[in-house]
Amino acid sequence: MDNTNIDRTKYFEGLGENFEVYMNDYDVQRRQYLIFSQLLKDRKLKDAGVLEVGCGTGRFSEQIVGLGAELTVLDIGPKLVDKVSRKLSCDGVVGDACNLPFADESFDIVISSECIEHTLHPEQAIREMCRVCRSGGLVCVTSPNRLWYPVLVAARKLGLRKFSGIENWIYPRRAATVMRQEGMTNIVISGCHLWPFQLKFTQPMLRRLDAMGKKLYPCMINFGILGQKGSPRD
Repeated sequence: MDNTNIDRTKYFEGLGENFEVYMNDYDVQRRQYLIFSQLLKDRKLKDAGVLEVGCGTGRFSEQIVGLGAELTVLDIGPKLVDKVSRKLSCDGVVGDACNLPFADESFDIVISSECIEHTLHPEQAIREMCRVCRSGGLVCVTSPNRLWYPVLVAARKLGLRKFSGIENWIYPRRAATVMRQEGMTNIVISGCHLWPFQLKFTQPMLRRLDAMGKKLYPCMINFGILGQKGSPRD
């Protein structure tokens, strides 16, 4: 592990029990909706070998296990991996999303929510997820949309952004291009948050607009992308 990764590990480990402070319940719920009720809707996770890249405190891990998957969680923070794997009685591996410590085609499904933007090379993280996905399997990723990056910069300057780790945002169409280069087909993109969800009085309207994420995702703050490894369906 190079010095940069050591610094990243220390940062995320240093968050400790305060990790949840950086997570907004509304945002988490909408990303769960994006992954499990939109992108992975009608996809069976029961008995599937699933890798979650960037498990954090396990909010998504719990739902994956609840759907009957055989889960392996991965995170750069050893304490996070230990806590989640113990709580859910699943396999846990410490590792970097940009250099996954697994052989090619190891998992049926790979899921990652709000992880790749905190890596040094988000495109490489996507490529790695595609690599470890089995033929016919699925890769599902969510990340902030690069379109909104100027808002992030402004929030930092105003002292409104608490998180101070790496922020490498990409465009949804670029994520799709990377997936296609790695042999992924049947690509579907959706999104959530047409404007900042921190405006609580607008959240009911935001939820309704999330249902149109497959049309509005180019303008949304967060996007989700799903791809299948192998030849397109007939």
